[in-house]
Amino acid sequence: MAEQPPVRRRGLRILLIALATGIVVGGLALGGLYRLSSSPALCNSCHIMKPYVEAWRSSKHSNVTCIDCHYPPELRGTIWVKYQALSQVAKWATQTYSSKPFAEVEDASCLRSGCHTSRLLEGTVTFKRGIIFDHGPHLKEERRGRQLRCTSCHSQIVVGTHIEVTTTTCYLCHFKGMKTSREFHPLGGCTVCHTAPKGDIKMGTIAFNHEVMVKRNVGCEKCHLNVVEGSGQAPKERCYTCHNQPEKLQKYADTPFMHEFHVAGHHIECTRCHSEIRHKLPPPIGLSLSGLLQWLSEPSSAEAAESNAQLPPKRLFQSPAVKMPEAHPATRDRGLDCKACHQATHQGVLEMYVGMGGKGTPMIPGHMFQVRVECVACHVEPGKDKALATFGGQTFRPSERACLGCHDTRYQGMLERWRQTITTMLTAVNAKLLSTEQTLHTTVRTHPQFAKSWKLVTNARHNVEFVTNGKGVHNVFFAADLLKVADGYLDQSMAILGQSPLRTTEETLVRGGYCAVLCHNQLGVKAPEEVKFGAETIPHVRHVTEFGVTCTACHSAERHKAVTATKATCLSCHHSAGNDNERCIACHTLQNAFFSGTITVEAVEPTPSGHAELTDCVGCHNVQKQHSRQAVAAQCLGCHDMTSVKVFTQWRKDIGQGLEEAMRLLRKGESVLRHAPQDPKASEARLLLQAAKRDLDLVVKAGGIHNPELAKAILVKVKKSTEGAMRLLNR
Repeated sequence: MAEQPPVRRRGLRILLIALATGIVVGGLALGGLYRLSSSPALCNSCHIMKPYVEAWRSSKHSNVTCIDCHYPPELRGTIWVKYQALSQVAKWATQTYSSKPFAEVEDASCLRSGCHTSRLLEGTVTFKRGIIFDHGPHLKEERRGRQLRCTSCHSQIVVGTHIEVTTTTCYLCHFKGMKTSREFHPLGGCTVCHTAPKGDIKMGTIAFNHEVMVKRNVGCEKCHLNVVEGSGQAPKERCYTCHNQPEKLQKYADTPFMHEFHVAGHHIECTRCHSEIRHKLPPPIGLSLSGLLQWLSEPSSAEAAESNAQLPPKRLFQSPAVKMPEAHPATRDRGLDCKACHQATHQGVLEMYVGMGGKGTPMIPGHMFQVRVECVACHVEPGKDKALATFGGQTFRPSERACLGCHDTRYQGMLERWRQTITTMLTAVNAKLLSTEQTLHTTVRTHPQFAKSWKLVTNARHNVEFVTNGKGVHNVFFAADLLKVADGYLDQSMAILGQSPLRTTEETLVRGGYCAVLCHNQLGVKAPEEVKFGAETIPHVRHVTEFGVTCTACHSAERHKAVTATKATCLSCHHSAGNDNERCIACHTLQNAFFSGTITVEAVEPTPSGHAELTDCVGCHNVQKQHSRQAVAAQCLGCHDMTSVKVFTQWRKDIGQGLEEAMRLLRKGESVLRHAPQDPKASEARLLLQAAKRDLDLVVKAGGIHNPELAKAILVKVKKSTEGAMRLLNR
């Protein structure tokens, strides 16, 4: 075979070298491009990806590269995946990438070896806010006929998070189509996620225990009917964000296919198609009157409610007064609007339950309102059978069965008692109202006080009609207070015209004794015989049984158990004009016994004060004036001259000095006793010092000036006791 010419061989060699070099360089370039396409740096070079990359960097997956998740492990290294990676580089280089990124994450990427395989199916885990969750049923079984994927719940529909759980998906699945106007049955039930809170929870002034309600099988929806907002519908308009082909849009009504193709096939997030469902507990009830007025006057809006955390959402109660239900399809088809004629039909009931809207009364929220009890919790009995309700509609009526479902048998009969009591009060006040109006109709309108009197009567009628139409049983304490105020308005109206008002037959109820009548008596609540009020011990029961003081004279009608009485409240009764000595003795029993010498003091023979036979309490104390030494001294001048006033002043000085000396000796003795060895002498000294302290406290509390001679005798005894104790302690 003839040799090839040198030039030809050299050209072939160069060609082969060039070809090999090209292959090597091309391979290196392709490898570099592939490596570049696998790097998070490339993702971050695109401005629309920056929020996602930043979220990834701050997430728990920051040590995992993008392709470890966004490409399943079994496809790594295939020509197709490499082509996808290179195509992304090409799109980046030519600036032809989409402004709305979309990526699929296969379950295999999450469940690969070394990631989540061993942990996911090992039982329940605790999600934020104590939510219980089990991955097993969600991944192994179909949920509502849909096969869920990891990214069904772990996605990035919330900007700033990366592959974190978005509870919107949970809410959509558990709540969509599960709520009607009266019932709420979330998928799996409430307790599949929530456990009952432990212990008592304060709601306003009411203590509430969820565990007790759970044991009684009280449904969560009785109080939490309003915790879900939104329907989760999938409007057809959302299809146009991804599709515009008519043949694809025709599949809109094929729900199984849509879920199989989008959720199971392409891992599309639910909220790409469905509107959001929100699930949260409304803020606590703690509103001012002005806040409630604003809340009721503004249109219902979930967004407005969320923007003001101080106000509960308007759907706090499923009441037409708050949010009218959607129109029936028949009325929509005919263009009818029921609200054009039927307006605020439950407004009076709502305001009665909330405890606002009366004349001259504070806001008194109902106890059930404070703990968020819904209307459906009490209104459980259908008013008609199904046949009649088909055309006449249905109204659910309250039943005592609902009361006993939450409360114990002590409450049996209480609902009927409330009805009867409110009816009795209404009858009494309404009769007085009619009588007063009749008097005004016969009064000359030119009377200078006619307008003022008429205004008072108008306010009284407002309260009476409010209780009548708002059904006072919805908030019995507020209703009773409204009628009490109305009764007072009618008395004032007649008084300014110089007329005598009609006496109310149910005097105790109208004056404010309804706490006991409406609740305490039936529940067996016994008022304590005595209570502490500041430093004083008050005969609690005597105030009610003997003095006729009503509950609301000292306690708040709007805040359960709260004491509103002040020292001024007590003085307005005890130090009122015309008080005699007996009224003083009712409270100041110790001072009276000291003054009269009837008190018992060991080793001292009490004698009455020198003034005991000459005067009594009101002879020295002017209860109409501010109590002071100067005021008492001024009273002396009614019987004595200035010399006697000086004597009185000297008595006070002597007793004061005696008290200071006795206190000094007592403190010294107690100090020595604390450091003395514990022996029989120390025990005897302790008894002497304890007796001295009791005697000293007696002089202080009784007011030594009420009986100066007795006070001095007791102080002498105190001194002897402390000195005897010191001798026993060898000091």
